[in-house]
Amino acid sequence: MNMPSKTISLEVDAYDRLKATRRAGESFSEVVRRITLPPAKATAADLLAEVKAGTFGRGVNWIAVKHAVAGRRRARELRSA
Repeated sequence: MNMPSKTISLEVDAYDRLKATRRAGESFSEVVRRITLPPAKATAADLLAEVKAGTFGRGVNWIAVKHAVAGRRRARELRSA
């Protein structure tokens, strides 16, 4: 199944970092999905409705989220050092 695609422009250093993050056999789309957090809910009301319904967080790979957040913290620390 072919998914629709978008063409983006990256500065060379950003491309190099993305390429270095890529695992064997992994597409750039897969890299972006792996290293970014899931989309945020539209509103606080949406989150509250999920909490009340007991469905909040279902289907989220929380280990991947934890690793992404830790990676972002580490990157921030390195930039500020």
